[in-house]
Amino acid sequence: MNTEILQLYRDYNQAMAADDTAALDCLLGPDFTLTHMTGYVQPRAEWLGELKRGTMHYFSSIEDHVAMRATTSGWQVTGQNRVVASIHGSGRHEWPLNTVMTVSQIDGRWQILSAVVTTY
Repeated sequence: MNTEILQLYRDYNQAMAADDTAALDCLLGPDFTLTHMTGYVQPRAEWLGELKRGTMHYFSSIEDHVAMRATTSGWQVTGQNRVVASIHGSGRHEWPLNTVMTVSQIDGRWQILSAVVTTY
């Protein structure tokens, strides 16, 4: 298991749970998209904006399992985390989220290009 990629995945979840948009800004590629469990594909700037405004607020993310595989252009990381969040005023809920991340090097740094979230 590549420890650098595993740490990137963990840093993403930690930053998300802390609503740390500055940290996420460093971890996400410029064309990053987040596909929510609803199927909505959200552009990077829109998602970070919602975090800044508090319309999406994450409280915690507890890791259950992570698997990684090398691809021709980088890595695919699949992780299951139990995430507590309030989304668009829905109140505080816990979701078991399966996230499939695409990670590649951009200008010599590993960055997350996309994250596709479903439940498990």
